[in-house]
Amino acid sequence: MKTVPFSDILAGVCQLVGLDRNTLNDKAFAAVRDLAARRMSMIWDREEWPDTERVLNTFVGTPVIAATFNVSDIATESGVSILMESGVAIYTETTSSLKIRLTLETNEFPRTYLAEFQDNAYRKGTIGETYLRVLNSFYITKPDGTKISLTGNLYVFEYVTATDGFGEYITDVNIEVEIGTFLYPTYKGANHPLTTKIVFQKNPNLLVCLQDNVLQGLAAYTGDPRNTTKLKPDRFIVEDLGDKNDISVGGSAKTQEFSYLRFYNDSEKFITYRKPCPRFFGLAYNSTLPYAAGAQAFYDPYQASAAYNPTNNGAVVKGDFWDANIATDRGIPPSTTSLNWSVVEIPYRFKDFLINGTSADFLRSEGRADEANIFDNLAEVSVQQQIDVLLRQQGQVMRMDMAYTY
Repeated sequence: MKTVPFSDILAGVCQLVGLDRNTLNDKAFAAVRDLAARRMSMIWDREEWPDTERVLNTFVGTPVIAATFNVSDIATESGVSILMESGVAIYTETTSSLKIRLTLETNEFPRTYLAEFQDNAYRKGTIGETYLRVLNSFYITKPDGTKISLTGNLYVFEYVTATDGFGEYITDVNIEVEIGTFLYPTYKGANHPLTTKIVFQKNPNLLVCLQDNVLQGLAAYTGDPRNTTKLKPDRFIVEDLGDKNDISVGGSAKTQEFSYLRFYNDSEKFITYRKPCPRFFGLAYNSTLPYAAGAQAFYDPYQASAAYNPTNNGAVVKGDFWDANIATDRGIPPSTTSLNWSVVEIPYRFKDFLINGTSADFLRSEGRADEANIFDNLAEVSVQQQIDVLLRQQGQVMRMDMAYTY
């Protein structure tokens, strides 16, 4: 995505409203920053901008964070004896099946409570007689070298539980599979392409967890919408889990700010979603202060330099807002090479709208309504221009072939 630094927005607004960019104080900077943030939220949700939307390919169900087995868990149906020359059996080889323990994600995904199993299975004590399905499975390599997937089968399961303030919930399940070897990939999140999911037949939480890099789900399909326009949308509802969204981890409360989509089937999903709108709230970076995780600073490497001179060699002022990813000590300035900071990206196509719209709001706050109306109109024109650019770039507006009859 092509981006524009906030310093370009700031310089454009200052030029239009009569402020001096080089002598701007904190109060005036904060006013422009807050007005620009308001305009950003307006334009972000207005259209289906390619800069703001992405596609997530995932499966429904509870994520599996680990898969393990013990040699003692190998089950036998029949044994094959290995004999000594004297005819005395010294070892019986077991080759029928293997119990695998699947550890479920219970800290960042809704827990599966026993009381929620259908047909009153919890009170009847029949949960262990029900089945589960495995989705997006890993592969097991059989002794003859062939690979098999767990997907598509129903498995009776044993389960391990823990208890929280809402009741008893499942932490692990054991299922019996064909004997073989496997390598379970490192867990990298609920919707990672290699993450296995499970769905309980009698407690089908057909959920997808949209994590913190997702603002909202827009549509869902069973195929990739980037490859064809002939797909029918898959139905879902946005789920609010209420108090169960707040889970205690390690003795401390952890409020989850994730969104959940509940589906009506367990097929593979392609979900179009909107990214979170960029937020502007920081002041100029101060090298004498530490920054807590989640803090923000506006960093202009030219102005931060003691040798800064706006007229020196035609230096281009380029400043951005940066979010602190972790607690950061003083004297560690924002940088693309630092893991401490991440830049707040502004889509380039919003540049003219932000400059004109922010200028209009600033002028209106100064009582200059007539001038503000002019820049409001220019902001709207810039939006229509960008829409026109998208339509033409995507080939949705074709040249008309005229047929003359005279």
